[in-house]
Amino acid sequence: MDILITSLLVLFATVMLILEVAFLPGFGFTGIIGMLSMIGAVFYAFILLGNAAGWIVLLVAVLICIALFLWALYGKSLDKMALKKNIESTVNDQDMSCFAVGDRGVTRTRLALIGEALINGQIVEVKSEGGFIDERQEIEIIRISGDSLFVAKVEK
Repeated sequence: MDILITSLLVLFATVMLILEVAFLPGFGFTGIIGMLSMIGAVFYAFILLGNAAGWIVLLVAVLICIALFLWALYGKSLDKMALKKNIESTVNDQDMSCFAVGDRGVTRTRLALIGEALINGQIVEVKSEGGFIDERQEIEIIRISGDSLFVAKVEK
């Protein structure tokens, strides 16, 4: 009866660990239950079946864990967690050729150094040169550097 209980604990642990590796990836509930069952089987074998049986169950448990680790590492089970999409977009992909120094517009959001503005009928990301600028304020482009528009508040 003790051999049956030990075998069932090892089998249950193996099933739980396979579920964790193959179907429910991540160190979650099934992995914890599987590892606790495997440890329980080893302790049960040492306590009730003796040292020889305990070492055999421990060896089997270690081999099962190594086999599952290698299966997860070299198999296709980790592919569902892998990132397969490449991000090809950029933050600011506006054509800056339609803007010139001196163009005016209105802020759409508060410029806490960076925000959005409506300039020449286009909504663009702008950077404030002179600190914070509230929304719906008139601004003027004072510098263009690469893909960045630097603006300042128009004083009336």
